[in-house]
Amino acid sequence: MTTRPFNPEDHLTKLPLRRRNPRTNTWETQFADYLEVKWRMVWFRENNKENTQTIVLDKIIDIHNRFAYFELQVRDSKGNTEVGVGSETGEDFHDYIEKAYTKAYGRALAALGYGTQFAPELEEGERIADAPVNRTSEQNENITDAQRRAIYAIYSSLALTEEEMRNIIQNRYQKTDSKYLTKKEASDLIDYLNNLKDSET
Repeated sequence: MTTRPFNPEDHLTKLPLRRRNPRTNTWETQFADYLEVKWRMVWFRENNKENTQTIVLDKIIDIHNRFAYFELQVRDSKGNTEVGVGSETGEDFHDYIEKAYTKAYGRALAALGYGTQFAPELEEGERIADAPVNRTSEQNENITDAQRRAIYAIYSSLALTEEEMRNIIQNRYQKTDSKYLTKKEASDLIDYLNNLKDSET
C-alpha cells in the first residue's frame, strides 16, 4: 500500500491574529490558516531524507531575565539554505528557550517553502493572539540587557544604520533610543526586526 504524500491542508488550524484597524485605530481579532511547526517539520523530513543540516548561527539565553533568542540556518537536501530567527520570554512561556528555538526553526522552514502560505507570523507587524496576555508589570519594566543584545544582533545582521534604527524606534514608540524602551516594547521591536529579516530571506 502506497503512502499518500503529505498534504499540509490536512493539518491546518485557525490561528487568531490581532490586527490594528487603521480606520478606527483599534485592535481586532481575525483568524488565519496556520500550519504548526511540527507539521512543517514532518513535511520537510518527508521531502528531505538525507543531507540536511541545521546550524545555530547565534543564540542568547539569559536565565536571569528569562529571555531566549535563536538564529538558525537550515539546509535542505538540494543545498538550499534559509535563516530563521525567534525570541521568547519567560513571562509568556515557561519553556521559553524551547519556544524560541522552535520559532526560529519554523521560520527557516517557512522561508524554504514549507508552510510559507500558512505562516502568519511572517506577516510584517502581526502579533499572534493566542500568546498569553501581557502582564501589567511587563509593560512598565525596563528593557533587559539580553533584549538589547538581541536587538543589536538582529539590526546588525540587517545592515541597518544607527540612524535607521533610531527612526524605527521613534516612529513605533515615540522614543529616541532603545535604552528607553520597556520590556514589552523591546519584545515587540525584536519581533518587528525578525519579520524584516524574514522578508529579506
